[in-house]
Amino acid sequence: MSVEYNPEDKEQMKRTAHAKNKSLLQELIDYMRLNGYHKIGIANCAAMQKYADRLAEILRGQGFAVMAVNCKESGLKGCSICEDIKGPCCDPLYQAAVLNEAETEFNINVGLCLGHGLLFQKYSHAEVTTFLVKDFATKHKPIESLEQI
Repeated sequence: MSVEYNPEDKEQMKRTAHAKNKSLLQELIDYMRLNGYHKIGIANCAAMQKYADRLAEILRGQGFAVMAVNCKESGLKGCSICEDIKGPCCDPLYQAAVLNEAETEFNINVGLCLGHGLLFQKYSHAEVTTFLVKDFATKHKPIESLEQI
């Protein structure tokens, strides 16, 4: 199978090469700078709020404008999704809508549940990358799952 990279994709691959081989945080900062992003969105799980807040603080310190929204901010009730979900419900479509309205140029997923992250990414107008994967069983280090088997 042969694939062809268009000129825009080649430029992205080139910028990515210049940002790699650092901590993920530094790679993220360098990548956003190399791409000229200024308005950054963070969509996070409410359980990961302290990490999202810390990331936002670091990015603001690096000169980025940051808009953050957690999964429970909309007040969506789980019963409006299905009868099995009780109480407040995560709302990735709301997160995407808030960041779309803010016209963020690049969005970061901080610990959204797998399906919620997929929905957020589907409805986000800006590109999305995942910075933190939520995995309570391994203290948020999913690679350990592979090493334990």
